[in-house]
Amino acid sequence: MSRERYEELEDAAYTKLRKALLRTKGGPNQEEFLEAARRSDLFLIYMNSVPVGGTRCPALVPEPLTEGEFRAPPQDTEQRLFSAWSDLTPRVACRSTFWARLAYRHIEAGRIESEYLAGNGGNLAGGGERIDRALQTSASARAKLMDDCTRTILRRLGGIPEVRGHRTVYVDCTFARAWWRERMVDQVAQSDPGVAADVRRVLRSSQNYWEKLVDRVVSRNSTFGSPELRNAFLAAVARTVANDSDAPVGGTDGLQRATQRVATAQGARELSILSDDELQTVMEAAVAVPSKPSLDRANN
Repeated sequence: MSRERYEELEDAAYTKLRKALLRTKGGPNQEEFLEAARRSDLFLIYMNSVPVGGTRCPALVPEPLTEGEFRAPPQDTEQRLFSAWSDLTPRVACRSTFWARLAYRHIEAGRIESEYLAGNGGNLAGGGERIDRALQTSASARAKLMDDCTRTILRRLGGIPEVRGHRTVYVDCTFARAWWRERMVDQVAQSDPGVAADVRRVLRSSQNYWEKLVDRVVSRNSTFGSPELRNAFLAAVARTVANDSDAPVGGTDGLQRATQRVATAQGARELSILSDDELQTVMEAAVAVPSKPSLDRANN
């Protein structure tokens, strides 16, 4: 069983569908897509045009999710999602085709509704209302609203690699984001609940912070390709923020500067061969707030 391939949408066909949907803002393709997304039964029929490969099916969440839970899953919901799919490998979990198929199966089983996919994190209106507004608004604004809504649905399904690159799976796809975030917590904490709570608090601090972390730590394997190095860095960040909620590394600018300091240290010597204590010292220095005397010397 373990060697069976997980179900996923056929890559070439799904890529073709996404490109066709994004080709013309407010065009007939987007109109048909949004009308289908408004009703789960129609959306399932629409998505059936994309072939499916593989035979292994991951578990579904046992209870239906509310639209709010799907749009911005609470901490305990993300933990449940990761637990349900804990046997996934990163090789599978980085594929938009896998997550899009898994979302389809949740719609098919009534665990979520297709209109949830259109929900915008910064928009109080539900996904269904957003689709209706896009389809019913005046011609001058209709094209942009339809295009925005279409892109949101595709992002929530599995991401849009053509536009957002590989990070789209980690950042834009609801189910994938939960899995990757909780996997990081699991790897860094090593079954320590206190460390897990600190790491989880940092990773969930804001969507912007999570996106910056993915961009700087996950996507840049030249610096953070070693799991030991990445885990030591995240542990240092979590400890620093836990001890000082106003620490610069708790914000996106501070996080970026800290990753730059790690990259500089990596350029001077290979960090992955250091002992745990030595690596911790390097990471603590990278995420620490520079003392005032150091800043004064730097300015002289």
